[in-house]
Amino acid sequence: MFYEQPASSFSGRSSEGLPRATWIRLGFFFALLALNGTSLQVSSAGAIESGGLKIGLLLPPEEPQGTSVREGALLAQEQANRPSNGAVQLIVRGRVGQWGADAVEAARMVTDEGVAGLITPPDGAASHLVLQVSGRTAVPVVSLCADTSVSRTGVPWMVRVVPRTTEEATVLFRDVPAAVSGNTNGWLTFVPDGRAGREIARDLRTAASACHCRLEQTIEIGSALTNADELVVQALSNRPNVVLVWLAPIPCAKLAKVLRAAGYKGVLTGPGWLRSADFIRVAGDAGEGIHIPGIVQTKASQERWRSFQSAYQQRWGHEPDWMAGMSYDAAVALIQIVREDDFQSPSHRLRAGFSWPGVTGDLTFDSDGNRQVSLEMLQGQALGFRALQKGEQ
Repeated sequence: MFYEQPASSFSGRSSEGLPRATWIRLGFFFALLALNGTSLQVSSAGAIESGGLKIGLLLPPEEPQGTSVREGALLAQEQANRPSNGAVQLIVRGRVGQWGADAVEAARMVTDEGVAGLITPPDGAASHLVLQVSGRTAVPVVSLCADTSVSRTGVPWMVRVVPRTTEEATVLFRDVPAAVSGNTNGWLTFVPDGRAGREIARDLRTAASACHCRLEQTIEIGSALTNADELVVQALSNRPNVVLVWLAPIPCAKLAKVLRAAGYKGVLTGPGWLRSADFIRVAGDAGEGIHIPGIVQTKASQERWRSFQSAYQQRWGHEPDWMAGMSYDAAVALIQIVREDDFQSPSHRLRAGFSWPGVTGDLTFDSDGNRQVSLEMLQGQALGFRALQKGEQ
């Protein structure tokens, strides 16, 4: 599954806009390793043998789902330490200062903390910076970022536990209710502002084109929803058939209320991470009927999710959302991957047929490190989401 590739051939795409000072600081880290005669090929086996296993989580301070990501990973670490198979330590770092400093924090976790693997946040920009570091150090990465571009960076020791944006969007474009489906419908989309929104919009256009759907308008909006009322009124003047809101749970819930208050009575859709108590609570009636994609669950995976819910509730005092489960699975998967005997060799090849029973479903990956999943349509109700049957779509 993982194919060895020299670090020098890595061509990550996150260099756009990266401050020169950040590259200088990163260069210092790598030069220091070389001067000390230290190989850039980090040994997972050595990290495990010298005082237990360390894994790193990069978590920028503005990450809207940061609490869920942190709590899910911490619970995985605590549970991993219960058996007598070696201590696991989770190192969490978030930058202080300019955007490019995320790369420096990731490098510090490798060079200073000695982590054997890294977890990226949902944020695409930060994820690309982690992959820049991974491409030079051969430290494996488990990504929580859904941007399709993440698996095109050329890092062969990366896996992604969340479905890609294109995969989730395809379910929506293909399976929205029949009254608005087909190649004549018009979709209005709201995405985050900045680079994150541009990456999402690019993936949405790709999926829409494949499904013969029209994205008539894409609107970038900040998490503070500045001018949301004005933007919504202008957007609805085009009378869209479907509105797709690809924002974090709380901003999405607030925008759903603005859309309904402005008189929009059509179909609302969103990403799978809206399986969140925060979304249900904040959206209220505006969240009922919203369509989102979800991973098809088996009886076994449903039971694992219920066990995870119970443990999470006991540990943190509130229900987990979908991103907390993904973060938990990311940490557990990373711990298992770096402990694989075959993976600890310099080629970093994950054994053929690797599979792990995650709380969000079985974790298997394709040759590019993308999670292999089957998705279905879910619909929002007062107390959560339910899967739609064929006849309801």
